[in-house]
Amino acid sequence: MDGLTVLRFAHAFETGGGTERYLEDLDRVLLERNPMRIIRLYIAADRNELSERTEYMGQGELIRVPLPLPEGESIQSASDEEPTGINPKRLFRDWVLYNPFVWNVWTRNFLLNWRVPRRRGQVVGAGAKVEEMIGRYRIDLIMLHFMGGADADEIVELARRRGVPFAVLNHYSNDRFLHLSIRKHALLADGVASVNGLGVPRYLRGRLQNLADGIDTDFLMHEKACPLPVEPGPPVILLPARIVKAKGHLDLVRAGAMLRSRGADFRIAFAGRVDSTRFEHELRDEILRHELADRVQFLGVLSQQALRDWYAASTVLAFPTYHHEGLPRVIVEAQAMKVPPVAYATGGVPEGLIPGRTGFLLRTGDVEGLAARIAELLQNPELRQRMGEEGRRFVEERYSLEALARRHEQFYLQVLDSARAPGRGTPQRPNTDH
Repeated sequence: MDGLTVLRFAHAFETGGGTERYLEDLDRVLLERNPMRIIRLYIAADRNELSERTEYMGQGELIRVPLPLPEGESIQSASDEEPTGINPKRLFRDWVLYNPFVWNVWTRNFLLNWRVPRRRGQVVGAGAKVEEMIGRYRIDLIMLHFMGGADADEIVELARRRGVPFAVLNHYSNDRFLHLSIRKHALLADGVASVNGLGVPRYLRGRLQNLADGIDTDFLMHEKACPLPVEPGPPVILLPARIVKAKGHLDLVRAGAMLRSRGADFRIAFAGRVDSTRFEHELRDEILRHELADRVQFLGVLSQQALRDWYAASTVLAFPTYHHEGLPRVIVEAQAMKVPPVAYATGGVPEGLIPGRTGFLLRTGDVEGLAARIAELLQNPELRQRMGEEGRRFVEERYSLEALARRHEQFYLQVLDSARAPGRGTPQRPNTDH
């Protein structure tokens, strides 16, 4: 890894939760361990603030490069907007375009030469900026932490034209590898990875690497938290997630109404940025409808220190998500803080806890089960303590930052070795099964 220059492209802001936190922690620990350069391309929160910044960190340097969105567009994740239920386009894709005969005769060649169309919420000038970086630095590896968009497509075509190895890392559930544009980028990549190993499509089995999340377990310790600057109150049910419909806030409010009808004492705390003002209004209306206004509070975006304090002050972490989750940081962080999670088994969530031992896992949409399991934890301090202690051990063993860094280092070296192998740039005929 000595002297290596890695360029990252992500659909993420400079700071925040989820992918932003993953990249911030990853880059810091990699630079502490290796004399290398990391160039991180991210979405500018302010179109007027597009200046690059170089930070010397550990043994290397991190170059932060903001990219603009078009005027009036937002970063809202494509997976937040995907329809649920029967989707005719998806059925046509899976049963016609991915039919083995059609795939071999037409789809594969079309896909590998297809120019991905642009959608709203994708950055301007991604390819041009990467070309500029290749002119200024010797880029050894490009890591795409977002794929399938026209902006990522520009980078893929540029990498292939300039002979720069590139790899893709999926931060969502692995069914996203079935999307046409994402499948194109996965087939062309020198390496493919995800943050969980569940539901891997057959065409990627044996090829996909699991680069599961890691967190700072030294920072996320219950003993290091500070008391909240408020009077003690009822037990806290914490949901730290972006305010979008897919994250399950409505289900927690409905579970809260069931808990109140059973005489439970609690308060719900929502922590996270508002990514949909329309949904925020819907959520507040639902809170009023269930007469829970005095039991629900919106904390907004919290610093890492403040979030740690809220974890420590919480009794239960609720995560009733419908989102295409990769490996949610919040359930890992909560367990590090000895707070048992109650979560829906959506996407990669099941890899993040041990059901019945460090938390509870529920069928997606099981609001009654959500209320029942939360009530069980609220009423049973011995169970909470036992789950909390085992959750802390589980996270220390599997999700430390050192383990995260080792997974990435090994993956980068494997990708570079693969790129040097004969036949690079000509994807092998893959298994066409889903």
